[in-house]
Amino acid sequence: MPVFTEYSAASRELRVLPSFAPPLPRLSSPFTRDDQAEKYEVVIVGAGPAGLMLNLLLARYGLSDDSLLCVDAKPGTLKSGQADGLQPRTLEVLKSLGVADEILNDGCHMEEVAFWNPSANKEEIIERTSIVPDVAVPARYQHEVTIHQGRIERILETDLLRYSKRGVQRNTKLLDARIDEAGDPEFPVIADLETDGQRRTVRAKHLVGADGAHSMVRRCMGLQLVGESLDHIWGVVDLVVDTDFPDIRRRCAIHSPAGSVMVIPRERIATGDYLTRLYVQVPEEAMPDQDQVPVNGTTTPKADARARRSKVTLESIFQYAEDAFKPFYIRPKENGAVDWWAAYQIGQRVSDNFTVKDSKGVNRVFIVGDGKAQGYP
Repeated sequence: MPVFTEYSAASRELRVLPSFAPPLPRLSSPFTRDDQAEKYEVVIVGAGPAGLMLNLLLARYGLSDDSLLCVDAKPGTLKSGQADGLQPRTLEVLKSLGVADEILNDGCHMEEVAFWNPSANKEEIIERTSIVPDVAVPARYQHEVTIHQGRIERILETDLLRYSKRGVQRNTKLLDARIDEAGDPEFPVIADLETDGQRRTVRAKHLVGADGAHSMVRRCMGLQLVGESLDHIWGVVDLVVDTDFPDIRRRCAIHSPAGSVMVIPRERIATGDYLTRLYVQVPEEAMPDQDQVPVNGTTTPKADARARRSKVTLESIFQYAEDAFKPFYIRPKENGAVDWWAAYQIGQRVSDNFTVKDSKGVNRVFIVGDGKAQGYP
């Protein structure tokens, strides 16, 4: 039997740990906190995918907890609903950061789109008329991925905690934001925050509003969403379905005599079942909300738009979906199969500005994510 004389380096334990890219060295001088006031180089409001992505990148670029603060009003990551799709270019970026493996392994890969239209055969009612690639441009990933937004947030936040001891400061909402150069020209942005009922004021060189469609940062800066909504309401449901529709695991656009439905296949969940997202056209009219500036100059009371949307129920959405899927059947698999649902209007809106400058022309406030633009299918 051979005898070995073994040697090993003192750092041998690092060989079995996940790879870790250390933060990049700062090009500017290190940032030191002022004990007299709470100041940061960057304050991010909102820890959805946009805010977390920016927070992670800035932490990797060398901004420490002393210079970077991310706050969010929610107590944790998203539990249900909202966005669920990642485009090929986004997957490439996440792959380059080393955070795409779980998404690619567990997410649903949408490689094709099927179109169903009214059939000439009255007994069939609808028929598949074409199948096309989901991604029509050259890309490393020839598919989109659908997966729960909360999982994406959790993946980004888990990686963030390798660079930041604090991570996201939760249960913290923005009360007000303004630019005050007279008080401190180097940190001209003031943000009034409230964490668990405790109020405080911080100053920053830059403020980023990643706080969603009803962005408080955008409103504090006097920015408006410009665009319009059509007079149509759609219902959206995430659920486990029981159906004999043959393309339920394929992205579909269904146009039937009874209405229209979009099918978005989703990931497999802990029960072993697969989620499906349905976008269902409902025959209810709605008018634009008052917090947008219509391109045609007309306005409608916000309460009227909300009242019209409130008429939509989960039961009515299912009824419209069942009618559109005929002759196939579709229903929730069992009690508790519905994960989330909502009603919304079709529309496109974009902020009239994405940045706010100080008196010297320096961009001090930025609007990102749903805060700057929204588009609903």
